Amino acid sequence: MTAPLHWAVGDATRIQWTRYRSAGTEVGTPDPERWAPLGFPAPPPDRPWIFGVVVVSANGVVAWRRRDARDDPVREILGDETRLDRRADRRLMRYLRTIGDVGIGAQTVREQPTLILSPQEPGDERAPELYAFRVARGLSHHPRNIIYSLYGRVPPQHPMLTTPGLSTIILTTPAGRAELARRGIRDTAVIVEPLLESGGLARAHTRLRAEHGVRYIACEGGQTLFGALRAARLLDEVFLTTTDVVVDRAAHEGVLTTFDFAAEGATLVAEGRLEPAGVYTFKRWRFGGTRR
Repeated sequence: MTAPLHWAVGDATRIQWTRYRSAGTEVGTPDPERWAPLGFPAPPPDRPWIFGVVVVSANGVVAWRRRDARDDPVREILGDETRLDRRADRRLMRYLRTIGDVGIGAQTVREQPTLILSPQEPGDERAPELYAFRVARGLSHHPRNIIYSLYGRVPPQHPMLTTPGLSTIILTTPAGRAELARRGIRDTAVIVEPLLESGGLARAHTRLRAEHGVRYIACEGGQTLFGALRAARLLDEVFLTTTDVVVDRAAHEGVLTTFDFAAEGATLVAEGRLEPAGVYTFKRWRFGGTRR
């Protein structure tokens, strides 16, 4: 039985969600006119609960091999920055960054030299209510930024490593640790495990929970990282935004697509859109069989 949610909405970018099953204990919302409250289950006892945050084109493309710095797959897939749907997607991502900590692959770090994984990125609209929402629940002002890096190729002057008050944890391999030291990255928390092995990736997340108290991770990709987490049975669910942009696959090299969620046996927990004229779809898929 579905449970549509109808609200007296004061903000045109507020996603109207229909919930098909319980998603867990409600976390709440910092502003009911902008964000519907979402729920999350308690994390497993030995690792964080990991939820992916993904944007995909209408024909399933999530990324491709960039030709240069201006060739940004995410920007192309999202379309016009002024659209209400795009603003809604950005606000959903920022809200999801209030749930716990945030993870991302080192390639994305290298490709986005100004990126900070926080509820308010440089150039964003001010969002003090999101930070207050975190602090009121006993979390740090900024979420901890978790970087997955096999080879330690993290820019030492990246703002994730230099922003005052922002804590970063790097998950890497023995070879990656040596490269981090060579680059002078010594004051950042590092967890070293054989990440290319499912067991090593699992142990790294056990250590995130045991040594750093990480309970929830909003993982923002990319798809290679999602695939590794899924293969290790660590990816619990995915918030999937599908836009109306159709990508010409023949115009790009190294095209990546997202999961076939139905074939993976995932359950659609909720879906939403902007009413009455939204064109993006927002879906929440939950995997079964993750390590609990």
